[in-house]
Parts: sequence; structure tokens; C-alpha cells
Amino acid sequence: MRDDFCILISSYNRAGNIPTIKSLERAGYTGDWFIVIDNESDKEPYYKEYGKEKVIYFSKDDVKHMIDRGDNFERKTGILYFRFYSFYIAEEMGYKYFMQLDDDYTDFRFKFDENFNYVHRIQMEDLDKYFNDTIEYLENTNIYTVCMAQGGDFIGGSDSGISDKVKTKRKAMNTFICSVDRKIEFKGSINEDVNSYVRDQQLGKVMLTVNFTAVQQELTQKTEGGMTEIYADAGTYIKSFYTILYSPSSVSLMLMGNKYKRIHHHVHWNRSVPKIIEEKYKK
Repeated sequence: MRDDFCILISSYNRAGNIPTIKSLERAGYTGDWFIVIDNESDKEPYYKEYGKEKVIYFSKDDVKHMIDRGDNFERKTGILYFRFYSFYIAEEMGYKYFMQLDDDYTDFRFKFDENFNYVHRIQMEDLDKYFNDTIEYLENTNIYTVCMAQGGDFIGGSDSGISDKVKTKRKAMNTFICSVDRKIEFKGSINEDVNSYVRDQQLGKVMLTVNFTAVQQELTQKTEGGMTEIYADAGTYIKSFYTILYSPSSVSLMLMGNKYKRIHHHVHWNRSVPKIIEEKYKK
């Protein structure tokens, strides 16, 4: 694994219960990784479990003046601070490229076989190669981030819209592979990833998810710590409405689900990203 890359794992009060670490090892990752916690977590259990050299501690109070939270609530919970500040953490540590991960990944998967046929799961065994190839792709393009798909993207299996062929989508969530030279201005106390990939792409910052790889996570509202308390407290209506506040011209609310409906954001992509034609085609 190249030495200018590291993985930053966001965690909140889950010392000793971070499946992501073992999942990375099982998938063949040999590079640097660190656990990032903030001043609302008890740092001592992390130091004891993983050692101080593996734990990065920062104060949200030192970062809050840099961030657009999209509200005037007093709470500082959520992953926004980590997402925003991780660029500065990686840069200060001397890394040019890094990946943001949550602490609850159970495995890393290929979703297509060698003949590009959709499969439910092929365990990845050489994450180093995948990361090195992705970073090389970033080096040779002006793309801001590349993400893996998520298990939930493939609900419906072979009938899901994302599994009919190998493709990229203009969304970017959860597993951001980034360069410190191309900062993403994460914003909004809740739904920060969607808020940012919609608003920043309106400004021409291209972000992609590739569907031939995916991560599998524990259910958000079934596991203590992390984002669970926010979602249980605020609900999906407020979560989705943050994105509307940032991009009212291209995002609306919709009902999602079959038997049990819930409110979710709906991105109208034809209104969200610029379609720029090369100057040579001007008449």
C-alpha cells in the first residue's frame, strides 16, 4: 500500500466494538489507519484498547467556527465535524490521500464477477490494489472523491437500478476517498454527505460512487452510539429537509419503502449538476 494514504475511522463511544478494523484486515488492507474521536467521546477506553498512536483526538469547539451547520441548535452531535476536519487531520499528519470510514463496517465486497455479472457478494481480498487504483484515478482526473456503494443500494438484488451493469453514480456517501488538495466543504448538522454532494456538484465538483464494490454496515438505529441517537431524536423528515435547505431548486421530499413508508430526500439530478459542453462545439 502506498505510504501517502491513510484511513480515518470515525467513532463515538464504541471502543472495543469497531468491526471496521477487522473487516479491513480480512479484506487485505495493509496500510495506515487511525481512529478519530472528538471531545464528546471518552478517550481513555480508546487509548487503552488501541494505543495512543492509533487514536486521533480533536475538539469540536476548535472546529465549529469553520463549519456551516445549517441551523442554530446547540447540539454538536453527529459526524459533520469529522467529515469536515478530516482533510486537515490527514494534511497535518503528512498524508496526501485518505479515506473516511465509519466504525461499523462488517465487510468489503465485490458486487460483480470477472465477467461483469452482478453477484450478491464476493469478499474483497486485496483492498490495497483497489485503493491504489482509485488514488491513481484521482491523480489523473479532476474528480473530488470516489466512494464505494453501500449494501442498501442493492436492495432488490439484480432488479435494483444500480445492479444492471457496472456504472458510476453522481452520489457520494459514507466511504470518501479524497485528496487533501481538493477539499469538500461538508455542511449541515444532519445529512451532511447528501447536503455536500448535491451543493458542491452544483458548483462543478465531480463526486462519484462506483457500484462494483460495496461496504456492508450494521443497521444504524440498532447499534448504540454513532449516529443512532440523532436519527432516533430527529427522524428522517428533519434529516431530509437539511438537503432541501441547501438546494431547494433540485431536492424535494418523497415517500420511500413498500409496506412501511418513511420520508426521504429525492434529488432531481437534471437540476443538480451542470452539463458543460466543450467550447469546440460552440456554433
